[in-house]
Amino acid sequence: MPTPAPPRHTAHRLAAVARFLLSGSALAAAVVGIPYALTVTVGMPWPEQVASLDDLLQRLEQPVSDPFMLQVLALVGWVCWTYFIALLLRESLWLLGRLPVLAADAALLRRRAASLPAHRAAAVLLVGTLLLALIGMWRLPVAHASNTAAGPAPSVIAATAPQHVPPARAPRAEYTAYTVRSGDTLWDIADRHLGDPMLWPKIYQLSCAIRQSDGQLLSDPDLIVPGWQMHLPRIEASAPAPAPNSPRPPVDPPPPTPSPAPEPTGEQPHGHGKGGDERRNEERPTGRPERAHSQAPERRPATISVGVASAIGVTTAAGIAAAIGFARWHAARRRAPRLETLAAPLADDDLLLSDALERSNQAHLATLAARHHNPETLPRRTAPAEPQPPGTVTVAAHHGVEVRADSLAIPGGVHLTGPGADAAARHLAIAIASAAERLRPTPPRVRLITPAATLRRLLPTAAHDALCAWTVTDTATEAFETAEHALLGCSRHEQHFDALSLERNGTALHILLVDGAVDDPVRLHALASANACHLTVITLGPHHEHGKRLTVAADGTANGPLTALDNAVMFLLAPDVAAEFLETLHAAHGRRTAPAEPDDEPEEERAPEQVPAPVPQQPPPTNRPAAPAPTHELHLRLLGGFKLFVHGKECALTDTRKEETREFIALLAAHPEGLRGEEIAEKMQLSDDPVAARAEIENLRRAARRVFRGATGKKEVAFVLLSGQVHKLDPQYITTDSAVFTDALKQAAAADSTYARAEALGRATDIYTGPLCDGSDYLWAHGLRAALHRRALDALMLLAEHMAQHSADAEPALALLNQAADLDPENERVYRRIIQLQLVLGRDDAAHRTLGLLTERLAAIDAEPEAATLALLQQSNPPNPRASTTKTTVRR
Repeated sequence: MPTPAPPRHTAHRLAAVARFLLSGSALAAAVVGIPYALTVTVGMPWPEQVASLDDLLQRLEQPVSDPFMLQVLALVGWVCWTYFIALLLRESLWLLGRLPVLAADAALLRRRAASLPAHRAAAVLLVGTLLLALIGMWRLPVAHASNTAAGPAPSVIAATAPQHVPPARAPRAEYTAYTVRSGDTLWDIADRHLGDPMLWPKIYQLSCAIRQSDGQLLSDPDLIVPGWQMHLPRIEASAPAPAPNSPRPPVDPPPPTPSPAPEPTGEQPHGHGKGGDERRNEERPTGRPERAHSQAPERRPATISVGVASAIGVTTAAGIAAAIGFARWHAARRRAPRLETLAAPLADDDLLLSDALERSNQAHLATLAARHHNPETLPRRTAPAEPQPPGTVTVAAHHGVEVRADSLAIPGGVHLTGPGADAAARHLAIAIASAAERLRPTPPRVRLITPAATLRRLLPTAAHDALCAWTVTDTATEAFETAEHALLGCSRHEQHFDALSLERNGTALHILLVDGAVDDPVRLHALASANACHLTVITLGPHHEHGKRLTVAADGTANGPLTALDNAVMFLLAPDVAAEFLETLHAAHGRRTAPAEPDDEPEEERAPEQVPAPVPQQPPPTNRPAAPAPTHELHLRLLGGFKLFVHGKECALTDTRKEETREFIALLAAHPEGLRGEEIAEKMQLSDDPVAARAEIENLRRAARRVFRGATGKKEVAFVLLSGQVHKLDPQYITTDSAVFTDALKQAAAADSTYARAEALGRATDIYTGPLCDGSDYLWAHGLRAALHRRALDALMLLAEHMAQHSADAEPALALLNQAADLDPENERVYRRIIQLQLVLGRDDAAHRTLGLLTERLAAIDAEPEAATLALLQQSNPPNPRASTTKTTVRR
């Protein structure tokens, strides 16, 4: 007995009939109407008087008349009509040959028309619209999307479960998830998986509120798109056996066991699952835990453990990361390019970080990487929370949320006591200094005023003048005077007496940190009772004479009358961990506590380099052979951004719209020697559960294989090899520009002649087109990106030095140095070499403009040119006043 159609299907059939009538009328007008009009108006194009070719030639020799012109135009019209009929036949044969694909994917008609010229597009649209109308009259509308190169994807039902098991019993999910495939309708899905096609309204009710991956909502039950997620009502009764051609849904795994207690970092285990794109593949599916659907947004941890009895907030970690960046710049400022470093492992020349710094920096990088993660398609470890805006200082965490330092700004001040008081004050000093690093070169918004005795007791290695956010005085009396001047300045700002100072420095919160036992308690009490919006007084020690008492336990728990900090957990720093952070903060301002390396020169005592003029020699061949084109089928470009080339042509990857698939391919491409499964899980921050991590890696490997097989059409090649526990890209089919770049550098380091070395350096500089995985904040890519950047900069400088010494023309060397300056705009050593060559060539004005550009760019990062750079221009002629109007971007 036939099942009645849903009410909306009749309307769709009527619309299909209307489209059929319209398209049929247009096609009939083109096929029949045009020749009828030509016959009625001008008749047949061949004249009746002409019986042979000679008669036609004689007719052409006669003067042109109006009837003759009409006949010529009619002939042109008949030719055009004949050509159009031929196009209709051609496109009809093309569409009829692909009729099954057209029935499942109506977008094929639009793509075909868009790829043709206008006259052929009109023909294919006339025939195609008529065929689609005929199809629509006999069947229901189906999901419209093109099949991927991997072939039609089988549908899979994935069971759902709560992501985090709460202490109370969680209700069982009343639905199962289903991924729409091409050709599906709600009627068919209900018939195949629920056993009754009349249950399609329940699927619609459960799925209409789901925000799909393309941002749309299900608003029309007759229009669904492949890849959309549908919720099917859970049927308790036994479902009918699946059809022979349909895949069998996997059996629900047992409920997960309770997870172990989280680590001190606050990380919590994820639920594990995979997206629809990872499930649709031609290989055997792998069993894995249920896909997780969190019942509530998960709170990310705001506290980062950095050592024994030491923890900081995510905002302080962001400031420490900024300090590490400045410290690396100062290290690069002193480092000279050396040939032997080109062949060293990429991770060896990175800034050496202690364990505490590494934990802090990795937590901040994980926060950046989490902004691009999609937990619905690939669950990962819980990343730390987002930091507070730049310039903010945080002192504690309360219910997983950071507490700002202005919570201590209360009238009368605060007295810290308890076993954790000094550790909390130590963190406060480091947090103020690190917050200023995120604002450089603008002034800090929170400043610390403290006597040297208090600072030495908390941080023995601190320097008085190292950090701009600290004001360290010799005595407590001088600290009181500094605090009074700060209050006076804030009063002027509020009364607009000092508008220029307000515009330059703004109003800042000043924190006076002193030991409780002072010689002038009355003055301290007056400062503590002053305007708490601009000055906060914090005292330490056993003596409690001023301020509200805040007791800090050894684990950081705070108890006291402050509402924002009561039962909060203060951030603490042990002396050794604080010393490591302080060393990095000093290095961020160019101060080195460690002895200098043999090849480094003191910044203050570095003398100007004497550069001889270029010696004219027989120049090397000017036409350097270009880097050989990859002979493999696939070439991955990571430098400058992720791109895939097949036989030298860029390939658009549809499957790599998923960020995790692209990251997995890029990770293996950046490590040609291969990575073990646990290394991949660590670098990509996959699940802590080894079983779930292995399943996720296996699905990523399959997704990568689908990408490569779809690009090449080779279904029998693995492309991603698995040897034991090591995953790697097959070098027989895939090459990467990062590997070619490092190989060229190794050849340059091992070359036995200067010209062979220059040729290898030239190949390396041609290959380097930008940072590794530019535009992607992958957690594992930051160190490799910095190392490759340094290699490229060293290669450019070494090649420029070769060109300057072995060529009579200094222009190629200047061009290479300008390229290096664009690659690293704040590298003073590059600018210094440019100035030296410009002075040798007598271009004093250009040298002064180069110095001006360097000064401008260094000011943006709160730095100034070194004395050695300024000394280069002391003996040169002053710049030409007429050249001062030249743009500063001109360096030559």
